[in-house]
Amino acid sequence: MLRGSSWLAVLAIALAGCGRPSGTAEKASPKPAALEVYAPCLLSIPIQKAVARFQQSHPGPEISVLVDKPLAQLAEVESAAHSAGVAITLGEIEMDSLVAAGVVRSEGVKAFGVNTYPIVAVAPAAVRQASSLKELASPTIKRIFIEDPARSSLGDRATRGLKDAGLWPAVSAKVVRPEPNAMILAEMLSGKAEAAMVFKGCLFAEKGPQGAMPKTIRVVGELPAGSGPPISYLAAPLAETTSPELARDFVGFLLSPEGRQALREAGVTPVPERSR
Repeated sequence: MLRGSSWLAVLAIALAGCGRPSGTAEKASPKPAALEVYAPCLLSIPIQKAVARFQQSHPGPEISVLVDKPLAQLAEVESAAHSAGVAITLGEIEMDSLVAAGVVRSEGVKAFGVNTYPIVAVAPAAVRQASSLKELASPTIKRIFIEDPARSSLGDRATRGLKDAGLWPAVSAKVVRPEPNAMILAEMLSGKAEAAMVFKGCLFAEKGPQGAMPKTIRVVGELPAGSGPPISYLAAPLAETTSPELARDFVGFLLSPEGRQALREAGVTPVPERSR
């Protein structure tokens, strides 16, 4: 049996081994700011260059650029609504869907660039060598990949353009909606469609406009400019982002003289000053 000073010695040893009593523990150091920038594949190179320039004046935060196909990217952003993020979209239709879902707030949406890539119809190089949009109406073309115009600015402008060209009655029954995660060109080459409507820039997305178009793909024809309003590139902080100040700073950087220059150097036409 322990008594007197022996109890005090045991108690002292026990307290020494337990550290601080509960309720007085030191608070964990806050995690450093971080940001995830969700970008569609067409803008992969420009956004990565903009991030690199932004980090010259913001060297501390860790910034990741997460690139995916435009429609697949929307689903990713919606599932990451509470992360430290900025959403970038190819147009108003895509951004409007994020606003409607409550993922971003309309007042945070900013246009920073204008899409200058034409929309083209492409087909496997081995099918035929003629180059005319009218070829889409031929019996050779049985299925045409066109994204859903209700979800995609590309799909919307492609549909408008085919209507303006007088081809819609002949091609509407051939339209196939690709899955959001589909690699459209690869799916076409695998035989799931004989043609597809894409931004011409997507043919060079991996290396930029200076790259070479895949030899397995040929351009059937190009839609005339002016089929619907111009497509703006948009950016917005996620509504519940865990790094709101950093997210706002990055969106603001895209509109700053330095950000506009970085985008211009990467092939993106910044929005006119009056449109910001």
